[in-house]
Amino acid sequence: MFRISSSIAVGLLLTTAAFADDTRYENTLHANVTWKGGRVTIEHKFGHVDVRTNSGDAVTVRGIVRASDEELGKLIHLEVSNGSDGVSIRTVYPDVHIHRGSTSYSADLEVTIPERAPLLLKNRFGSVQVQGLRAASEIVNGQGSIDFRDSRGTQRIENSFGSVTIVNSGGDTAVQNANGSVSIDRIDGNLEVTDRFASVTVKGAKKAVTIQNSNGSVQLNDVGADARVTNAFGSVGVSDVDGSLQITNQNGIVDVREIKGAAVIKNSYATTTVTNVHNDLTIDSTNGKVEASMIGGSAGVKGSFAPIDLRSISGPATISNSNGNVTAIDIRGKLTVDTRFGLVRAERVRGSLDVDNANGSVTASEIAGSARVRTSFAPVFLKGIDGPVDVENQNGSISVAGLKRSCSDLTLRTAYAPIKVALPASGGYNVDARTSYGSINTDVPITINRKSDNNLSGTIGNGGCKLELATSNGNITITRE
Repeated sequence: MFRISSSIAVGLLLTTAAFADDTRYENTLHANVTWKGGRVTIEHKFGHVDVRTNSGDAVTVRGIVRASDEELGKLIHLEVSNGSDGVSIRTVYPDVHIHRGSTSYSADLEVTIPERAPLLLKNRFGSVQVQGLRAASEIVNGQGSIDFRDSRGTQRIENSFGSVTIVNSGGDTAVQNANGSVSIDRIDGNLEVTDRFASVTVKGAKKAVTIQNSNGSVQLNDVGADARVTNAFGSVGVSDVDGSLQITNQNGIVDVREIKGAAVIKNSYATTTVTNVHNDLTIDSTNGKVEASMIGGSAGVKGSFAPIDLRSISGPATISNSNGNVTAIDIRGKLTVDTRFGLVRAERVRGSLDVDNANGSVTASEIAGSARVRTSFAPVFLKGIDGPVDVENQNGSISVAGLKRSCSDLTLRTAYAPIKVALPASGGYNVDARTSYGSINTDVPITINRKSDNNLSGTIGNGGCKLELATSNGNITITRE
């Protein structure tokens, strides 16, 4: 009998295409049994396995053996057993050992089983095709692709070093792969996918989806329930999810669109883009730009070392950032910003504005509520505020204009920079203006209570609202709109 050591088996055996010119022996294998219940088990290696189904009870096996040596090829055969616990099909190969030269062999199987029979298929060094199952199955393969189609029932598919393709799986489906892509189209049950070092693509999942990948992209589209994606070193794209979405990624772009539930996203070292989330949005980003728009609920975004841009938020928004600019436009609720070393720009906020910044300017307009701003070493420009204004700056100018109310409390404080405020045409204020090494200028009539070169107190009109202006080493200017 020939013998071949296991250490050289992979190198010498089995690339089917290699037999095209070298094959000297070819033989067919046949087996037919009647399924009496239980599971159909197929154990195979070194070749392709094609499984189809029928509506009856017949189990048929057809195989083609190819070998570079006739004696070797004749030793390859099938072992088939049948009982009430199921049908077992196993391909038996010889134990071959050679000292010089080379040999090669393979066997390809075509198996037909009852569609309602559960299936366990194990294969190595060859591709697998399965179609038409109506019962639970488990498929384990290695070093070859898996193509799985038109099934019903719970399915578990495991592979390595080969792609997995699933089309139209009617039950809960679990896929585990490594070093091979996963492509899934139309899943009626829950779906779980685990992969690494390859891409994952899922489209048309009616129930919940969980994907865990690394070192490969993830693309998920058209999900009928909640979705969860974990990835690293690859992009993540998700769209059209009817439930909530949770993404954890690093070192890869995240692009999210059309989510009917809430979305929670964590990403790092890459851009995060979100469009049209119907519920609340939460983003935690590090060293990556964040862009989010058309959010149906509240938005909470945390970032660093990159800009954050929020637009068209239907609820309140909270932004925390450092070393990156912040832009917030069309916020239909309160806007809170806490940042450092970046510019802040806010427009059309239908609620109050609260900004804590340092070493960055603040520009805000059309704020339908109060405005509170803290910053340093940069200017503050406020226009169209519909409520009280409280600004504390350092080494940066303050400019306030276009106030919506005839009278609102205004408290503006800075140092080493000027203050300029334009008041509405009507309205009364109690004025307290103070500076050092600067002047106080006004073209608004003021009933003076106390005045010096650097201090002015009095009333505008009948008084009522507070107008407190304080700086050092800067001028103060009070004008009318």
